[in-house]
Amino acid sequence: MKNKSKLIQLFIFILAIFIAVPIYAKSPDVSSDKDVQEILEQGWQLLSVMHKDKTSLDKGIVLYKNALEKYPQNKELLSWKVAEMTFKKADEERDKDKREQLYKETLSYSQKAIQLDPQSSGGHYWAGLAYVRLAELSGIFSGVGLVNKSKREFEKTISINPDHRFAILSNAVLAAIYLGLPWPMTDNKKAEKYAEEAVKKDPNLTLASVNLGKAYVNLKKYNKGRDELNRCLSTKNPTYYWDSELYDWPGARKLLKEIENKK
Repeated sequence: MKNKSKLIQLFIFILAIFIAVPIYAKSPDVSSDKDVQEILEQGWQLLSVMHKDKTSLDKGIVLYKNALEKYPQNKELLSWKVAEMTFKKADEERDKDKREQLYKETLSYSQKAIQLDPQSSGGHYWAGLAYVRLAELSGIFSGVGLVNKSKREFEKTISINPDHRFAILSNAVLAAIYLGLPWPMTDNKKAEKYAEEAVKKDPNLTLASVNLGKAYVNLKKYNKGRDELNRCLSTKNPTYYWDSELYDWPGARKLLKEIENKK
């Protein structure tokens, strides 16, 4: 029971990357509707300053909710954009009850996107992250069920389009989950598989890189682990720069020190 009680805390920390924003000058999401594309760019700019101005998230939620009413032909896209903004606001919320409600709203808007288009990569991805966060806030046994739901959502995201940015992130999240789950649910081989796929698709995704190194170490592949962790530390243009600085590079250095004398 003690092991299971650590279920969420063990892996939730390594998902901190997903409150951040990759360094793109323009929105990576596109619409054929010129007006909707302009809204996506406005939303992206608001997201890019969330670390300096927390009210930007509220503005982004209002922006996308208003767009949902105005552009019904783009409901699938705009639904998961509301989910994205709401998720990031939830991650900034300190009150547990309010945070839980925001994650539930994230899930609701994600599911609306999926209902409109079962092949919605954004819908499935943000639903998966909502389940992860709700698992963190739930009891032990319901937490396990929510984690399983999250895994199915990430696997679906990958199956829709393996090259989509959300599919690459889904591989990274799945690797983190399989590394973080307590025994007997942990699975280093699956973590290795998902992390290798994420690294292959995006060599600059340092979360995937550090987790691949960790999977190698757990499997006693120390030389491969060292090589990958050193490669992680030498990444010049990480996809998520601040997360590399705050989490991934320190994690890689710590792990390298731990395996210093292992062969």
